[in-house]
Amino acid sequence: MIIKRNSLVAHENTFADLLSILETFFNNENQKLQSFGLQIIELVATEFSTIWRSSNISITWDFHLNAKKQFEDVLLKQLMQLSLRTLSNLLSTSPDLNSIIEQQICDKFLRVASLIFCWNFSPKYLYLHFKVIISALRSNTFRPPESWHELFKDTSIITFFMQMHSRIRFNERLCENSMVCLTQLASLIGDALGPSGPIAVVMPLVGNLGERRLATVMGGISDEPVSSRKPILHDLYVQTFVSQMIDLFSDMVLDHEMVSLSLVIYKLFTCHPILIFERFPDELLHRFVDFVAKNILKLTQPTIFLAMKNDQTYSSALGNLFQVWRPLLRSAHIFKENISVLIESHNVAIIETFIKSVLSPPFGNREKPTSGEIYDENEDEEDDRIVFMDILCDIGFFCLYSIDYFVDFVTRAIVQRLVELTSLNLQTVDSKQLEIWQEDFHWILLIIGHFIRHNSYSYIGNIPEELALKCLKGYQSGEFTKFDDFSPLFQNCIDTPPFNPANYPGRLDPVTLISTQILSWFSLEHQMLIKLDPNASLLSPTLCQTSLWQFSLLMIVLTPPSSPLEEDSSFAKEGEEDNWGEDQSRISVKYLPSIPPKSALSAQIIQMSLEKMFTILTKMPGEKKLCSDVIKLLISLAEYRPLELAENENLYSLFSGIDFSNLPARRQFVKAIVLMGGMLELPILRQRIHETILEPLIQRFLALCEARDSIVNSRLTDLFECFTGIADAGQADTARTLFKFLQPVYERCIPLIRNCSQSQPLIVSILAFLKSNTDVLFFYVESKEDIQSYHNLLIGVINAYKDTQLQRFASFENATDDEQQTQDLTTFIEILCLAITKTYLPLDLSEASAIDSAKVSLHGLEILLPMMSEDLLKIPLLCTSFFRLLIFISDIAPEAIVQVSEQMLNGFLGCVQSALDNTFGIERVRSALEIVNNFASHCVLQIQKGQQVSPLLAENILKFIPKIFELAMQFSCELEIFNEATSTLFTLIGLNQDSFKAYLNQLLSLPSNIENKSALEQAFTKLLTSSSDDEATPRNFTASKKRNFQIKFESFLIEVSGALCLT
Repeated sequence: MIIKRNSLVAHENTFADLLSILETFFNNENQKLQSFGLQIIELVATEFSTIWRSSNISITWDFHLNAKKQFEDVLLKQLMQLSLRTLSNLLSTSPDLNSIIEQQICDKFLRVASLIFCWNFSPKYLYLHFKVIISALRSNTFRPPESWHELFKDTSIITFFMQMHSRIRFNERLCENSMVCLTQLASLIGDALGPSGPIAVVMPLVGNLGERRLATVMGGISDEPVSSRKPILHDLYVQTFVSQMIDLFSDMVLDHEMVSLSLVIYKLFTCHPILIFERFPDELLHRFVDFVAKNILKLTQPTIFLAMKNDQTYSSALGNLFQVWRPLLRSAHIFKENISVLIESHNVAIIETFIKSVLSPPFGNREKPTSGEIYDENEDEEDDRIVFMDILCDIGFFCLYSIDYFVDFVTRAIVQRLVELTSLNLQTVDSKQLEIWQEDFHWILLIIGHFIRHNSYSYIGNIPEELALKCLKGYQSGEFTKFDDFSPLFQNCIDTPPFNPANYPGRLDPVTLISTQILSWFSLEHQMLIKLDPNASLLSPTLCQTSLWQFSLLMIVLTPPSSPLEEDSSFAKEGEEDNWGEDQSRISVKYLPSIPPKSALSAQIIQMSLEKMFTILTKMPGEKKLCSDVIKLLISLAEYRPLELAENENLYSLFSGIDFSNLPARRQFVKAIVLMGGMLELPILRQRIHETILEPLIQRFLALCEARDSIVNSRLTDLFECFTGIADAGQADTARTLFKFLQPVYERCIPLIRNCSQSQPLIVSILAFLKSNTDVLFFYVESKEDIQSYHNLLIGVINAYKDTQLQRFASFENATDDEQQTQDLTTFIEILCLAITKTYLPLDLSEASAIDSAKVSLHGLEILLPMMSEDLLKIPLLCTSFFRLLIFISDIAPEAIVQVSEQMLNGFLGCVQSALDNTFGIERVRSALEIVNNFASHCVLQIQKGQQVSPLLAENILKFIPKIFELAMQFSCELEIFNEATSTLFTLIGLNQDSFKAYLNQLLSLPSNIENKSALEQAFTKLLTSSSDDEATPRNFTASKKRNFQIKFESFLIEVSGALCLT
């Protein structure tokens, strides 16, 4: 710190003295002194790398920033060179590093090197009046300035670190920092390497048909042939690094190196332009592609095996390598043909290896499951869709570039597995054999789902572009059979499953092949669910989940777009006609596989889907995740085929058989039904949904409200969740109808809160219902009468909650350990927040009515303030909600706060004071500053309008001036707090500059400030100049004025550094 403080005053002497001391240590043959010298470099570099202001040292953020910039310009490179020379001498005399002291020196060097290679260099360009907080965290890339060019010009530094790593790789402690150094060297970019050369590449057809996207990374384009250009330093550096990396790691990668090596490859490929690799010599590029692919192939099976046991040891490593393979695959067309073919062949191998890792023989080599290893039905366990989401997305993307192989493979696998399914005997089947079959089919469906829907950059209709192009070009060439209507084929798959494409005359396109197999499985699964007892079923809940998810994706893919797509001339063969008609010279996307809405087949599929969904809901209600996927399928069908769903007679008859008390996803379920009704154009269908589905809920609710047995509260809780789903589904065109529909529920909320005060789950569900109403449904209500009616309801709820629940929190202790106990209170506060935000949305409301409706939140706040103790506010969620309410009131309804009692205002501002004192954390400090700023801005606005300012409010907020000035001084390094504090201070000064000057006089009169009083007065005079231009009238309080004040305050901090004392 002494060196740092002196660096800006006399940096040349300071740095020269430090270098002289270090030279003495390193030139000494005593290795302990050399180790000590490296330790000094580490400590000095660590101190200069941060710009965080120490709390007990009077150094400003600006000083830290300037000192860091000076250090990296003058000394950082010299320290790196000095350290390199020291270790180089050590390795030349002791190549094996056998002694402990030699290993210590190497360890200290690697820590120094990793610190310097991760240095966050100051940006080359800065915008005017714009500063960026630079943390001490390691940067993503190594971007030294041009002055470091000498260190990298001959690439010998790569050789040095590669050779050193080969000697220490078996020492895990040394290897870790060595791999950090290699990672950062792989990411080296910027001026130190000079220009990058041509780095623009034209990508293949992507997006709209016929569109060519120019993907430019950075830099310019040269017309000079690649072969005639001399390799520039950037090319030479990357080529040298790749070559030596492959030499070092091709024969062996240790377990503790794998994750770091994957990051080295990832940084190497993603930090440098793709055309640098295109300019590689053929042999080196071939080796690089081989190296990446072979590491993926080597890593895939152990990664999947461990991940299935919830061990993610290698998942990040495989993910890094996949992120390298993605751009390689997309850019294969820019390389020479032999490299493109190599990439495509490796891509097939990668897909094959992954599929074999998750499937059992004969299609894979997954190990036989042990008890509980495959299907752990614990609800707390994450689904494979979540655990393997990233990997599956990458594999799905890879499959789009090897469509023929993938579709052929999965088709054969599904056909064989479905044949096995039809031949299984329920009486004799072995449970382990059944588990293997279920696991295989589960993974097949997962991969297909990510292949058909989740990984394309663009779509044609609802089909991934790559798949659509494959089909359309196949139709054009005659490779695939073209259908005018796919319904007969798909109908056959459903009626007589399984469908074997080998028996079909003609070759089917990939989408049709996949669709036939999934529809066959859909039909077989339907038969098993409907006809078999669930306990004896061949299905597992996990397989059913995956099947429902995959089927919902397939139905999206097979849904034709709502508006006709234009035919694209890019598929026309130049100079000849199309194969399908004399008048047609191009292929239309209407030939893509689809199941048209309103067709007989679509209606049959909807019918079967409903039967399957409601069988699951009624026979397996305990499977919460499975029921949730049923609801998601229902929502998907309601979105893409609402008319057929609403017209299905089975929908209404099956609804009557559902016991909502056993339905875990009841809220989402009811929301989906209401949303579906909102999509329908026919009023008769809407009315039918209302009468047969929604109205019975109300009747059941009213009956329960009259009953008095012990299980009523539980059933009411379930029904309130259903009503919450109705409120969730509120939209502009349905809000008024739903609002009227829920009136009987509103009327009984207050009596239920009073009569069932001991039932905490019911109270929570009632408040959640009101929260959803206030947040969603009430948002669209525009009638003044309805708004007033709902406000009266909320006032009644507030009073009922006050009388029955608030006493629980009067002496709340150990609140920090139990957020569950305050869940209802947090929801109650959120309702108050939402109520006040809605208050001001209808622009036609008069100011008087707006103030009157704001009293809802103020009334709630009035009963909350006396009980909001520090212990209670230490609960994070509760504290966040409470201060959000205070912010909303100060921002949206400051004029209403002047009407409250002095006691309430003091309680309000008392909470603000506690937050400013950092009692509840740094985020609440910012919240409190925002509140004070809002009130001060309101007072200024009143002055601007020529209206009277509330003396009580103005007097109280001006008392915050000392604290806010202190916060602006204290948090100069916290950009968000500093900005808010200076903005608030600026507004307070504009409100009453005399109050601020009175505080300054008190400050300057302190004994600790007497000595520097004259200099401090000058500094304060300069500061106030920015806030008193044009007499600081309110109309000058613009964002630019506040920004100028902040800049002045930053200069003020530097000027008074070490001279101003606040106490």
